[in-house]
Amino acid sequence: MEEVPGSAKFFPTQLVFLALGFLGPQAEVIKALGVKQDGRSNVETPKKGYATSVKSVFAAGDCRRRQSLIVWGINEGRGAAAEVDDWLMTGTRLPSAGGIKTRVSLESVSVCCVR
Repeated sequence: MEEVPGSAKFFPTQLVFLALGFLGPQAEVIKALGVKQDGRSNVETPKKGYATSVKSVFAAGDCRRRQSLIVWGINEGRGAAAEVDDWLMTGTRLPSAGGIKTRVSLESVSVCCVR
């Protein structure tokens, strides 16, 4: 790979996602964040969870489970999104593994109006 002179561009952003594919987690990023890794260099997360050892840092996909099928990446992305939403909003209505959460039926809710 060679750098192409004059091709550098700057894009202002608040957040950048790095999709590294089968290369594994970028060691410099993992080290800079201080995220714990397992013996195979995967980002360590709780079983069936996406939060890392660093508060507000979440991991999903190849960096968490190693190279795998795209369907696992999609599933992990959805699960991580639900966990991040829950962390940010103290609750989530996003679907995650196990299906869509059912909503409370209005028929089972008591409503009282007072004038």
